[in-house]
Amino acid sequence: MDIRDERMHPVGDAPAWSESYYFNFVDPTNQIAMFTRMGFRPGDGWADGLHAVYLGGDRVAFTYGRRDIGRDLSAYDGALTVGGLTLTCLEPFGRWRVSYDGPAQDIADAAILLERRKARPADWFTPSNLRMDIDFTALAKPHYAADGARGHFEQTGRAEGTIALTGSRGPEAFRVDGFGVRDKSWGPRDWGAGSGIGASRPAGQSVGRSVGQSADGSANQGAGPKPFVNWFSMNFGADLALGGACVRHADGVMRGSGWLQRDGTTVDLVDVVIETRYRPGSIWHTDVHLTGRTTEGAPVDVTGRILTVCPTKIPMPGGATFVNEGLAEFHTEGRVGYGISEHWHAVAKDAD
Repeated sequence: MDIRDERMHPVGDAPAWSESYYFNFVDPTNQIAMFTRMGFRPGDGWADGLHAVYLGGDRVAFTYGRRDIGRDLSAYDGALTVGGLTLTCLEPFGRWRVSYDGPAQDIADAAILLERRKARPADWFTPSNLRMDIDFTALAKPHYAADGARGHFEQTGRAEGTIALTGSRGPEAFRVDGFGVRDKSWGPRDWGAGSGIGASRPAGQSVGRSVGQSADGSANQGAGPKPFVNWFSMNFGADLALGGACVRHADGVMRGSGWLQRDGTTVDLVDVVIETRYRPGSIWHTDVHLTGRTTEGAPVDVTGRILTVCPTKIPMPGGATFVNEGLAEFHTEGRVGYGISEHWHAVAKDAD
């Protein structure tokens, strides 16, 4: 651990340089959940904050904000605020607070986020006000996937706090006590799939469908959707957590690596493979199966059932990248846990 990694890093020469903070959690009792990401992009001159709360079923409260920034990111240490979202480091690598106070879109069915805005009905969301304060307390040391000038680490923790939403349903309040994962990244960050990796779609194909997808939502090794990144995090209480990522290889298989934390001790995961099933004709994933092993040789086998998905769209030249954040129930070693199964899909713009 390097305490400097909790603060902003010197900006490199890459135009797509980014420094980002991410947090998620799931309350295993009421399945109220959250993910939030704040990213600073000095080359573009702005920072953005994306914050979403899962409220049961397919309902989500969605927020997004931006602010102008300068090139010296150290000016924002201690001032991590974008719109209504504020991140506060109370103890480096120990405790953070995630706060939000501002407007939110109360969306009854998050699948509408796969549709273009012009295709959505006028009442696709209800304007609401969201207030929340969540304390994230680390349960283990961070796991570094990279460090130095271009770095990334992830860390498991416990999340406790309150969420309040006021809208057409009247005031609603939730007390949450759950588990989650945070990460920190710095260096060049391009949301595109890269040459030869992303799956585009031909003109006339619906937004929620990848090229070559079969009608039954088959697994990603075959003719189904072709995500180019699968990121995962899951917690099975305070004593067991997993995280990591896979990317699509030339043979269509999603392979990668990660980490497993048990009783405060973290080991590497290798030979990780993720298979996915989808809703027919859509990039909305419904089930995942993860296999791999620790560097000590212990096998890892996890199945996941996606409870709902919050799609987020990032405009790209010639189309968009959909980062589909799947709230999931996971099973391994006879235990039940919760977390996020995140799939990245490249979708081409219609010719019309």
